[in-house]
Amino acid sequence: MLDQMRKGAGSWVAKILMLLLVISFGAWGIGDYVRTSAAVPPVAKVGDQEIRAEEFADAMRRESQQMARRLGQSLSREQMQQFGLDESVLNGLIAVRAYEQAALKQGLAATPGVVRDYITRAETFKGTNGQFDRLRYEAFLRNEGYSEAMLVELVRRDLLREQLLGSLLSGVDAAPNVAVDAILAYRLETRMADYIRIEAAKLPAPAAPSDAEIEEYYKANPARYSNPERRDIAWLSFTPAGLAGDMAVSDEEIAEEYEAHKAEYVTPERRQVQQVVFPSEEEAKAAQLAVAGGEAFAAMAERTRQMKAADIELGLVQKEQLPPELANAAFALSAPGLTDPVKSAFGWHLIRVAEIKAGSVTPLSEAKDKLRQQVALLKAGDALLKLRPMVEDMIAGGAPLEEIAKAHKASLHTQAGLDARGQDAAGKLVESLPATTPPLLTEAFQLGEKADPIILEQSDGGFQLLQVSAIKPSAVKPLAEVKNEVVAALTASKRAKAADQLAMQIGERLRAGGDLLKEAQALGVVAQTTPPLSRSGAPADKALSPTVVSLLFAAKQPGEVAVGPAGTAGDAIVARLGRIVPADVAAIAAQRDRASQQLTQGLIGELEERYRKQVEAGLGVSTNAAARARAF
Repeated sequence: MLDQMRKGAGSWVAKILMLLLVISFGAWGIGDYVRTSAAVPPVAKVGDQEIRAEEFADAMRRESQQMARRLGQSLSREQMQQFGLDESVLNGLIAVRAYEQAALKQGLAATPGVVRDYITRAETFKGTNGQFDRLRYEAFLRNEGYSEAMLVELVRRDLLREQLLGSLLSGVDAAPNVAVDAILAYRLETRMADYIRIEAAKLPAPAAPSDAEIEEYYKANPARYSNPERRDIAWLSFTPAGLAGDMAVSDEEIAEEYEAHKAEYVTPERRQVQQVVFPSEEEAKAAQLAVAGGEAFAAMAERTRQMKAADIELGLVQKEQLPPELANAAFALSAPGLTDPVKSAFGWHLIRVAEIKAGSVTPLSEAKDKLRQQVALLKAGDALLKLRPMVEDMIAGGAPLEEIAKAHKASLHTQAGLDARGQDAAGKLVESLPATTPPLLTEAFQLGEKADPIILEQSDGGFQLLQVSAIKPSAVKPLAEVKNEVVAALTASKRAKAADQLAMQIGERLRAGGDLLKEAQALGVVAQTTPPLSRSGAPADKALSPTVVSLLFAAKQPGEVAVGPAGTAGDAIVARLGRIVPADVAAIAAQRDRASQQLTQGLIGELEERYRKQVEAGLGVSTNAAARARAF
C-alpha cells in the first residue's frame, strides 16, 4: 500500500463512497473493514487473526484490475490462475498479518495521527501546489475501491511492517568487498572476437517457390495475411470536470469549505532532528558534555557509537511524527541546539535540532480560486450521483446513445474502424479514447454489435457509456491479393536457412582447425573484429545478436567458435573468440559502492524472506483450500 501511494497514483459502491468521502478526514476509524457472517469460514488464519473470504476476494479483485490496466485487457479466471494471482495475493495477506502481530509484540505502534500525517503527505495525493489535494485523495479511493477506513487500516499495517523490518535490518552491514569485487570482475570482463557475417541477401537466389509451396506457406501463416477485426464504437463522457463549469458556487460555500478543511492550508512547524541512542544515562551525559565542549555531533556519534552521518538523521519532521518523549524535548528548544538526554524504551537519546522551519497558514484570499474549483467539483460529484440512475433508466428503456446525449447535454464521440491495438483503419493510434476501468478498448472488443451501452468508471469519479455500433470481422486476405508478399517471405525464409546452413558448415571447419581468414576470402567478404563486448546490455558490435555474444562468453578459452544469428534478421554469424580481457581494477573501484548497495539490498531481501517465514512459523498459519476456492 505504501509503495502504491508513493508511486501514485462503475459500481454502486462508488456512489456510496462518494457520500462517505465528502466528510474527508472526519472519521479516521481504525477497525476491521470486513464484515462477514461467522458461518463463512476464513480462507486462512495467522496466529489469532483470520483472513476472511471477503477480504481475500476484495484483494483479488483489486490486484486483477491493476494487472488488467497494465496488460490492457481483463483477465479470466484461468489466466489469473496461470499467473498465480490467487497464491501471491493470499501470501501477501498472510505476510501483512504476520508482520502486524510481530510488530505489536515488539511494542511498536502506528497511531491515528501518524497514519493521517503519512497519508496527507503522500506524493500520490499532492496537487500542483505540492499540498494535499482532497480531490486526488477521493479519486484514488474510488479508483482503487477503498473506503477511507480500509485505506487507513492498510496504511497502519504497512507502517507497522516498516518499523518492524527497519529495526530488524537497520544493522545489516554492507556486503563484503571480496564478494562485490568478485561479482564486478565477472560482470566487467570483456571479450573480443573475429567474425564473418554471412548476408542472406547476397547468397545465390533459391529456386522460385512452386505453387504448392506458396499455398502451404500462405495457409501456415494466416494471421500474417489477415485484416484485423475492426469495430465502430460510440461513447459518452460524464465527468466531474465536465460538469463543474455549470455549478454555481457562492462565497459562503467557499468560506465553509475553507473552515472545514483549514488544516490543509496550515504548514506545521518542522525541525531537522538528529539523534544518538546510548545504553545508559551516564554515557548520554558524557556525550552531551563533549558536544557542548565543541565536538561536532556527527564526530561524537562516530566516536562513541560508530554511527555514520546518515545513521543519526531523523530528517525534517513535525512534532506528531516523533514519539511523545522525543517530540517534547526536540520541540521545546527555542532555537537549534542540543537537548538533555531523554529516556525511552530503546535507551537514552541525545537529540540535536539542526534547523527550525516555522509553520505558516495560507489565507482564504489566496486559496479562494482553488476552493471554488473544489466546491464546484464536489457539487459535480453530487450531480453525477443523481445523473447516473437517470442514465441507467434510459439504457434500461432502450434509449440510444444519441437520445441520452441530447437529454443530458453530453457530446457523443465516435470512432470507426478501430482495431484491438487502438489503431484506426489508416494504422494510426487513436489517442482520444478515455481512460476507464476496465479499459474502454478491452471492453469494446468484448461487446456484441448493437448490444445495450455499458457503463465504465473513470478514475476521477466520472463514467463513460460505451456501445459498439458495427463489427467487421477479421478475415484472411485472398491469396491472389497477397501472393507477392508470400513469395517474398518464402524466398527470404529460404535464404535465411541457407545462411544458417553455410554458417554451421564453416563453424565445423573452423573447429577442425580451419582458418577464418581463408573462409572469409572464399566467401568474398572481409573478416572483422568486434570492439570489446560485455556480458550485460546491448552488444558493442550491433552486427552480433545477443545469442552469439552469450555463446562467446560461454566459451572457456580463446579460439572457441560461436555460430548464431546476426543482429539483422536472416543473416548469420561465425565468430572465433580472440581475447578475454579481465576487468579493469579502476573500473571495479569506480562501481564498488553501487554494486555493494545492490548486493546488500539482495541480502536484505533474503533476510526479510527468512524472517517472514520464521514469524509465520512461530504464529502458525493455516489455510482453507475450499474457502479460498469459493472466494476466488
